[in-house]
Amino acid sequence: MLRLPSLVTCAGLVCGFVALLFAARHDFGRAALLVGVAALLDALDGLLARRGRGGCEFGTNLDSLADLVSFGVVPAFALYLRALYELGGLGVAACAGFVVCGALRLARFPLVRNERFFVGLPIPPAGVALAALCVSGPPPLVAALAAAGLGALMVSRLPFPTISGLAALGRERASRFAGRPD
Repeated sequence: MLRLPSLVTCAGLVCGFVALLFAARHDFGRAALLVGVAALLDALDGLLARRGRGGCEFGTNLDSLADLVSFGVVPAFALYLRALYELGGLGVAACAGFVVCGALRLARFPLVRNERFFVGLPIPPAGVALAALCVSGPPPLVAALAAAGLGALMVSRLPFPTISGLAALGRERASRFAGRPD
């Protein structure tokens, strides 16, 4: 049940949980750092799953749950404690909206999977961006707009290139430049 990619996913989830504890203590720098470490572990578990064929449906579901904590709940909670509490109900709505949009994005991911692009902004870069913003201590309205904007991008239908999609595009352009057919 727990293969190497899933163990790496669990390490990322632990980073998210510890980041939550740091955020609760208003140590937003360490919380953001751990969200960044969780993002690296998220990339590593995906790489291990694809290369070692260690991926499975269990691992995919575990990864989504870990992503929701590390890149949804933690950044939203930290931003609320850092700035959005000043807006009262609007601040709660901005944070809850970000978390819900992240959950919707994760639920939609397996239904619209594409090798070349993601449909909507993936939750890891959205969560890392929100955690980084939290470190800077933004004005509450800026924080609310950032949470709403990143949430909207996650549930949008805009294409965001995957790494393999960018590599394929580079190979295609190199072939065209060299005058070879694709």
